[in-house]
Amino acid sequence: MSQNRIQLHDRVKELTYTQGLGNFALARTADGFSDLERFYNHQDVFFYAVTDGTRYEIGSGVLLRHDFSEADAITYNEVVRHPFRSSNTDDSKIDFPPGVKEVFITYPATHAVMMGSGLPGCNVPQRKGIAVWDSENVLNYFSDITYDSSLNSVGINQPNHYYGVDVGGDGLSYESRVRASGYFVGATGVYYDSGNGGNASLGLTQSPYQGGTQYVHFSPNVVDSNTNANLVIEVSGEVNENLLLKKQTAHTVFAGPIDDCDPSCSEDYPLFRNLVVDDLPMTDLSTNHFLGQAALIALSGNLNEYTDSGVFIASGYLQSGIDIVSGALTTHTNSYTSDFRDFELASSGRIDDYLDNASGILYPHTATVEKTLASMSAGEVRAESFTVSDISSSSNYVVNISPSGNLNDNLLITHAFAAGSNTVSGIFYSPSTFAGQTTNFFIAAHRID
Repeated sequence: MSQNRIQLHDRVKELTYTQGLGNFALARTADGFSDLERFYNHQDVFFYAVTDGTRYEIGSGVLLRHDFSEADAITYNEVVRHPFRSSNTDDSKIDFPPGVKEVFITYPATHAVMMGSGLPGCNVPQRKGIAVWDSENVLNYFSDITYDSSLNSVGINQPNHYYGVDVGGDGLSYESRVRASGYFVGATGVYYDSGNGGNASLGLTQSPYQGGTQYVHFSPNVVDSNTNANLVIEVSGEVNENLLLKKQTAHTVFAGPIDDCDPSCSEDYPLFRNLVVDDLPMTDLSTNHFLGQAALIALSGNLNEYTDSGVFIASGYLQSGIDIVSGALTTHTNSYTSDFRDFELASSGRIDDYLDNASGILYPHTATVEKTLASMSAGEVRAESFTVSDISSSSNYVVNISPSGNLNDNLLITHAFAAGSNTVSGIFYSPSTFAGQTTNFFIAAHRID
C-alpha cells in the first residue's frame, strides 16, 4: 500500500451493481475507458466518484484486488469507500439502491491545487522560487523567497544566498531581522528582552538578566583583580575556558591581612604571603585564653631551663645504672670462663657426630622414575618397586612417592618404604577396576638414623 500517495490517471471507469453501504464490487469496465486494475496495485489509494444518475459520492478509495491472495476470499476487485462529499446533506455514504453505478477516477475540487498566475495579486513563478498558499486551493509565488537545492539554502531578500537561512536587506529595516522567543537580531548585536526565562526553569535565585543588546557573540570570562582572585585563578582562554589554579611561591599561604594595627586592622581581601607569629594564636589550656608573642617568648626561657635541668639530673641516674650492670657482667663472665671452655670441648664431638647422621635428612635421595602400572582389579593391593640410587639396606628412611599427574580410576598410593639397596617400594590400592597407566613418579627418601 502506498500510504498517502495519490495517483491520477485519465479515463479510468468501471461499473458496479453494489447496493447499500458496503465496498463497491467492480463488475466490468465502462465502454471507452480503462479499468482500475491496469493502473493500481492492491491497497493503492486514489480519489473516486460514483453515481447512479441520481445520487453521487466523492471520496478517497482503496483498491482490493482479487488476484492479490487466494486466502482473502475476494472474488471481484473492490473499492473501500471513504467519502468526504456526497449528495447527502451531511456528506455521508450513499445507501445506494439496486441498479448500475459508474465508479471513476476524479480530481476533487476540494483537493485541487492551482497555480495563481493570471489571477489578481498572483505572480508568475520563477525557477528556484518558493510557492505559498494564497488561498485554500491556489499557490502564489513571491520572488523575495528562494531555494537552492544544491546548497540546501533558503534566501530571504537575498537572491545570492549561501547559508542555510540567508537573510538580506538593510540592517536598519525590520524585514532583515530575525526574531525568536526571547530575543531578536537587530541592526547591531542581539537584543534580549528583560526577564526572559523564569527563575524556576533556570534554577536561579535572582533575575536571569536585565535585558539589552549583546554586541559580541560571547562574553569572555575575566578574573577579578580587585578581590585578588587573579592571584589564585586563571582561565585557559576566552571560549570553552578551564579554570586553573596558579603556581605560588613555596612557604606562602593564602590568608587575610596581617593584623598589625592597633587595636585591630579592618578586614581586607586575602592574598598569598608568609606566615607571621600573630597568625598562630597559642592557647593556655589551664586558663583557656590566647597568649601573645611576649608571653610565648617568656615561656620559652622557662621551658629551656626546665629541660636542661631535667636532662642533667636524669643523665646521672642513667650513668650509675650503666656502671652497675657493666660490673656485674664482667664478674659473671670471669666466673664462668673455664666452665664454658670445658663445655665447648665436650660438645664438639657430639656436634660432629650429629652432623654426620643428619646429612641424610638435610640432603635426601631423590629420583624421577617412569613406571608403567599394569591393570588391577577392584579391591586389589599391589607393591611396585622403584630404583633410587644410594639407598642403603642398613639405614632407615622416610619415603615419599608422588605422581606427576592424576592417577586414573581413583588409584591410591597408600604408603612407601625403602625395600633394599637402591630400591624403594610403593603400595598401591585400586578401589575399582584400573586399566593401567604409564607416568613419571617423583621419589624422595630421607634417612632418619
